[in-house]
Amino acid sequence: MVDWTLDYNEQIDDRFDFEYLDPTKLHINKRGDTLTLTLRGDRSYLKAYAVRAFPLTAPNSYICLIDAIAGHEIGVLHNLGDLQPRDRHLVQDDLKRRYFIPKVIRIRKANKEFGAVYWDVDTDRGRREFTMRGIRDSIHEIQPGRYLLVDVDGNRFEIPQLTNLDARSRACWEKIV
Repeated sequence: MVDWTLDYNEQIDDRFDFEYLDPTKLHINKRGDTLTLTLRGDRSYLKAYAVRAFPLTAPNSYICLIDAIAGHEIGVLHNLGDLQPRDRHLVQDDLKRRYFIPKVIRIRKANKEFGAVYWDVDTDRGRREFTMRGIRDSIHEIQPGRYLLVDVDGNRFEIPQLTNLDARSRACWEKIV
């Protein structure tokens, strides 16, 4: 009979260990559209970018800095607030570009046809029309009353709090969802 048990001590892969970065030893600059990162007294990265470990529930905590050339994680920042103001601003700008999610402030119209939902909404970035297929896979409740909508092209839209929408918008929502 085959022994399906594994010895996990032999399975450890150092590539998946991560390092918490000391924010006092970081120096961040912007070069074109890319960040450059220096860990004082250690090493530098010519191209780096930031990603959130928990983009929806903890957007300012556990920020991963990635080496854009090698494609591996440099380390993790516990909190954006620990960075120097200049460095924090550069990382926040990089994150804003990566996590661009317009917030829905009004639903003008929503129609269901042939398994697709056609939305016409106002966002904090202007009016948008988009299409969704498969509501169960395209609408995600992040927290009670807070929703993330994903259209057929992968664009994301957020409803920060359903109860904050006007009565007509909520009626359109109820008709569809």
